[in-house]
Formats: sequence, structure tokens, C-alpha cells
Amino acid sequence: MGTLLEGVVVVDLSTVVSGPFAVRMLREQGARVIKVEAPGVGDIARYIGTNKNGMSAMYATCNLGKDVRTIDVKTDDGLSDLLALIDDADMVVQNFRPGAMDRIGLGWETLHDRNPSLICLSISGFGPAGPMSGFRVYDPIIQAAAGICDTQIDPETGGPQLFQGILADKVTSLYAAQAALAALLDRAMQRMETGTSIGKHVEVNMFDCGIHFNWPDGMYNHTFVDDDGVSEQPDFSAFYRLSPAGGGHLAYSVVTDQEMVGAMGALGFGDLLDDPDYADPAARVRSRPQLLAMIEQAVRSHDDLDALLGLLWEHDVPASKVEARASLHEHPQSIVNENITHIDDPEIGRIRQSAPVFEI
Repeated sequence: MGTLLEGVVVVDLSTVVSGPFAVRMLREQGARVIKVEAPGVGDIARYIGTNKNGMSAMYATCNLGKDVRTIDVKTDDGLSDLLALIDDADMVVQNFRPGAMDRIGLGWETLHDRNPSLICLSISGFGPAGPMSGFRVYDPIIQAAAGICDTQIDPETGGPQLFQGILADKVTSLYAAQAALAALLDRAMQRMETGTSIGKHVEVNMFDCGIHFNWPDGMYNHTFVDDDGVSEQPDFSAFYRLSPAGGGHLAYSVVTDQEMVGAMGALGFGDLLDDPDYADPAARVRSRPQLLAMIEQAVRSHDDLDALLGLLWEHDVPASKVEARASLHEHPQSIVNENITHIDDPEIGRIRQSAPVFEI
């Protein structure tokens, strides 16, 4: 664990992934996290996916290192207990639907009056206003609404696809963690400049995050408003392919001219560089569709995936075989980077976890 946020106390009221995964990142940087769950079911992530001794792997991952408390805020004593925790906290994080916190007596004004330096991070599906504000939301709904599905085009049918994973939730977690750090920095700067600090209510929603995240590549054909002089290109999805090769699957990218020349050499048709149709960069740009088709055919016909990878790497062509998730802990780069760690949990035994991405 890092020490960047040592001394910071976070009360985590959030559930499932978008909030808990963001707060886990704060925990990894040294914050003390008190996760509060309602009695009974608690966080429904406990029951999603592979489960052991009543705890799912997803829940264990998103709530690693947190101090879990059960509090019934529907009772006067429970609400008092929770408010006492928040009174001594630096931040509270919640991802209920807009208005829910106010209805249980934990709205921003109430919390701010009790603890003026408190930061409240609120995560929602569509934000506090608008026609979809109060809608129940899950990850696929945001993928569809934010244009992400329209970016994931099926190469066979041309139709939209869902990203096969909770992309919108995890992307929102990244934005929420960054927003939390920015709010903590703002409060620290206030204290340095004035000797006092006032907390803020920071609001993040999945719809905004989905659009923002998708924009650089997914929206480059929808960025220029004026048509004059615009050279529209195929969407990125046109270039994203996995090719069967040597009994497995390969991802490779030939973007620059240097990579094109490298791929031609690696795959056995470097002699074409003497042909006027392929002899210089301008000619290779004109012949790019034919060259890419030749590269794809050569990749698919190769019968040794490891040998093919070696050739591509030798010629500085970006490539990777599709790695099985079950053996990622044995990947040589993962071992060097120490990406995967093991933790002994008193309730569920030894578990594998992804290590913090950075530590300060």
C-alpha cells in the first residue's frame, strides 16, 4: 500500500463497482476506509460471480483492505452511529440514485453543516438532473446510451456490440478516484493558504464519464463541426482485429510506415520494397489496403504462433498473442512488473489480486 493518503479517512457507502473500486484505489494510496453496509443483503456485489464462504471474488477485489461495518440507517441509533463516523471523516462516497441521501437524512447540506471540511463524492448513472436522472442504471445501459456500443462494431454484421465487461463502471471508478484526489488537493491548498479548509460536494456520473472516455478515438469522425477540408477516416473499429494464427490468436498493429516495412520483412515479402508500387512511403500509403490484406493472410497461414511473434518483435512490429486470464500470473512481463499479488484473507483464504498501479 502507498502512503500518499495516510491519515485520510473515507467512509464508503457505495455498492457494487463504480464506487467501491474507486475507493479501493484511495485505500491503495494509504487512506483508511470504513465501508458501511446495511444489515441483511448488504452490498449486492457479495453475490455476483464466483463465490466462496459467502463472499464473491468481485466484492473481495473492490473492497480490499476496507474496515467493514454493518449499520442500519433506518433506525435512529444506526443513523446516529453513521453520522458519528462521518463527523470524523475526510470524505464520504456514495453511489445511490439522486435524492436518496437526502431522503435518509444524509444529504450534502446536512453533512456539510456537521463537518464543514468533509468532501462528499457522489456517483450516479446520469447525474442529478435531466430526463434520465432517476433511472435505475447498470453498466450495459450506460454503454448503450453513451455511444460506446456504437463504437464496438461487429466486423461480421456491422452492428453495435456491448464491450464484454463492466467498462462503464470501471471507467467511472477511475474518474471518481481522480476527482477525489483533486478535491483532497484543493482542500489541502486551502489549508496552506488560509489555515482553514472547506469541503466540496463532487458529483460524477457514469453517462458523462462514458462519453468523455470514448471521445478521443470513438468520436474522431464527429469532432469537426465544419465539413470544409475534413478528411474522414474509418472508425477505429475497422482496425481492431484478432487474427487466428498458429493455434491461437494474435493482435498486431501496423500503423506507421516503419511498421509496414517491418511487417513486410517479418512475413517474407520484403522483396516487394524494390517494386515501384511499394518502394517509398507514398507508394505504400496508396497500396496500404493490398499490403494489409497480404499481412493478414500471412499471419493467418502461419503455423507457429510463438515463432511468428518472434519475427514481428524482431522487426519492431507491435504484437501480442491473446493471453489466457487463468495464466496471467505466469506471464513473464507480469512477473517482472509484479502485477499480481497474493493475500491471505481470514474469511476466504488465499486470493490473487492485482497490485496497485502506482505507489508514492
